[in-house]
Amino acid sequence: MSTYSTGTASNAPDTAAVRELLTMMSATLATLYDSAHQIHQLRRQMRSQEKKQDQRINEVKIMVKDDLKLQVAELLRAQIAEEVRDEIKRQVADEVKEQLKARVPIPIEEQAAESTQQLKDVRTSLINSLAVDVDLIPDINFRESRRANAILRASNLDDHLAPILKSSGEASKYFPKDLKTLFGYDNETAKKLVLDYDLPASESREKNLNKFMAHMGVQFHLIPVPILEDS
Repeated sequence: MSTYSTGTASNAPDTAAVRELLTMMSATLATLYDSAHQIHQLRRQMRSQEKKQDQRINEVKIMVKDDLKLQVAELLRAQIAEEVRDEIKRQVADEVKEQLKARVPIPIEEQAAESTQQLKDVRTSLINSLAVDVDLIPDINFRESRRANAILRASNLDDHLAPILKSSGEASKYFPKDLKTLFGYDNETAKKLVLDYDLPASESREKNLNKFMAHMGVQFHLIPVPILEDS
């Protein structure tokens, strides 16, 4: 009887140790389960965050793509509008040109040339009628005569000069009928001409001629040509 009692008392500590071990294992398992649950939750949060980021990236891509389309469309719209304006201007210019050709058969340049020639012819006829005899020319406005002589050029040497009267109201007997005649004057005749119009005379033929040309309104000067002597 005593032998059985001694054996039962010695096994009591082993049972307590087993219970303690089981308690520790249960606590460890609970901790591991909680950790696994937390890891699972963390993974779910990470997947959700990644999904949101992907969605945001897609939205940004769409926005950039749409904005780029708008910019390209606006650029093309402005370019097309400018090309349309240029084409309209060109077509309008061509249409106006064609209408002018239909309504004005003679080019404006030719009309202007014809008008100039007609004015020259009228002027020549008038001067011819007045310059038959300079001594019989009536009093003509000095300003109008100078204006008429102002249109003469070196290519009009044969055109009649508009008469210039002296202070006495008469034309000088030395007054030339045209520039060609004036340029044929010698030094003595040129000097008499300027003196007859109360202009200061010079010993230079060219200076006297240029002075009288300026007095009667001619707009160019006679340039003396030096005579080269043979060596």
